[in-house]
Amino acid sequence: MISVITVTYNARHLLPETIASVQAQTGMAVEHLIIDGNSTDGTANWLREQNFPLVRWISEPDSGIYDAMNKGLDRAKGNWILFICAGDVILPGVLEKVAPLLTNDLDLLAGHSRQTGSGRFIGTFSDAILVSNLIHHQAAFYNQRVFENFRYDTQLRAMSDYELNLILFLRRSQVRIIDLDMSRCAEQGISAGMWQSLLESNRIKYRHLGFWKGTKYGLILVWKYGVIYLKSIKRKHL
Repeated sequence: MISVITVTYNARHLLPETIASVQAQTGMAVEHLIIDGNSTDGTANWLREQNFPLVRWISEPDSGIYDAMNKGLDRAKGNWILFICAGDVILPGVLEKVAPLLTNDLDLLAGHSRQTGSGRFIGTFSDAILVSNLIHHQAAFYNQRVFENFRYDTQLRAMSDYELNLILFLRRSQVRIIDLDMSRCAEQGISAGMWQSLLESNRIKYRHLGFWKGTKYGLILVWKYGVIYLKSIKRKHL
C-alpha cells in the first residue's frame, strides 16, 4: 500500500482536484492522508461533509509545512510514501506504472514533475545533489523504512526535503530514477524563495558535509543562484 500525504492550509478550493487525482489511480492500494493546519476557510467541515472513501484527515494547528508532513508520516500505514500538496495532482495512470517497480530493495523511486506553466522539473540523483536539491517531492516515492530514523527539520522553512535526499545520497542508498512525469505542481512552491532556499541548503551542507566541503559546494550554489537572479533581472528589463 502507498500512503499519499497532502498538507494543506486555507486551500479548500484546491483540494477537490488533488483528491480526485489520487482516487482515480489504480494498480495498488492507496490511503490518502490530508493534514490540515486548522484552516479558517472551512476545510475541515468540507472534508467531514464529503466523507471521501480511503481518505483520513486531521485539522489542527501546526508549526509549518514540515511539521504537517511529520504528522502525516506518524499516521501513515503504507509501505511507500508520496507527498502531494493541495493543488498538486498525480498524473493519470502513474501508480499503475510505478507499482511493479516499487521493490523492497529500493529506498527511493523518483521521476519528473510538470509545472503548471511550461516548465518541467527533471529528477536527478548524482553528485550534483551535493550542490542543490534535484529530487522533486511530488515525484518521489520513499520506502517507509527511510523514515524510521528521520523526521523533517521543522526549524527549516523551505529545504528540509533536500536534507533527506542528501542523506540518502551520502549513505549510498538504493535509488532509481525513471523517465516518467509523475505529477503536476504549482510553478511557485515555498522553495521558490531563492535566498531562504540558499541559506537553508548551505546550512544543511555544513551539517552533513562539514565545513570545508560544505563551503565548497555552498559557493557553487551561490554562483548558481546568482546566475538565476541575474537572468531574472535581465528578463524584467528587456
